Amino acid sequence: MKKSFDLTDTYAEVINQHRNWLNGFSSQRLKQWEDLLKANPEGAICEAMTRELLSDHNVDVQPYEDLSHGGPDFLCTKNDKHFYVEVTCITKKTATKKTKLDAEPQINSPAKWYQPPTQQILEEVRHKTFQCKDLNEPCLLAISTLHFGVGFICFRDKHIAEMVLTGTPYISWDIVRDAGEASKGSHQTTNLKNSGFVRPQKNKLHSIDEARKTISAVLLCSPYMKPPRAVGILHPNPNYRFDRSLLPDIDFCSLGEGYESGRLTVEWI
Repeated sequence: MKKSFDLTDTYAEVINQHRNWLNGFSSQRLKQWEDLLKANPEGAICEAMTRELLSDHNVDVQPYEDLSHGGPDFLCTKNDKHFYVEVTCITKKTATKKTKLDAEPQINSPAKWYQPPTQQILEEVRHKTFQCKDLNEPCLLAISTLHFGVGFICFRDKHIAEMVLTGTPYISWDIVRDAGEASKGSHQTTNLKNSGFVRPQKNKLHSIDEARKTISAVLLCSPYMKPPRAVGILHPNPNYRFDRSLLPDIDFCSLGEGYESGRLTVEWI
């Protein structure tokens, strides 16, 4: 119980603001979120923080999740355009186990090896793909965390966002067949492992298929990032393309032209 108390105390302002916002809707909406706060405080707080982030970017946010059947958490409107946002949380426990980073800030902490959270990001994208189906507007997946190491180190590192598009990169050398030795110079390659939106095309060398097209973009969100407190990752060919100009202060990355043939370049827009 102390862990939950500490969280609700630390994020009391965010929690109270979200309660006040939910009071403008049905009492069942507030009760559902209060139940979530008791059962999964990290998830409830991440949901509240994401709503606050969207509002800070001049987005009109309305609760959307069907109380009995689920669906995205929010329906958002800006400049007469609509999009949905589904919120998910990488918990402190999971993040610490998978990355080996500290969940809380440490004083005089020595440098250490850690595992980037790209696998956990992919798992969240996979898990939420079905929940974002059957929509008539773009759907963004906001992946948030209260974990200090992941939120402060990884989500601020644009290379992590790029790896969600390209998969985990490797350093490779070409082998000179006749000489039986590596050619001079190395280059970066990928087999698309942990890529959220693309995968190798079956039975076709160097060709790529899109995956999980119900999600138009991913937002990596963290309270430890400076405003705008998020970076974005655009799906190269979703069911509904998100207009990134609706969130102009957030940097988005996307795959450059020609990715279908296996030539992966990442652009920040």
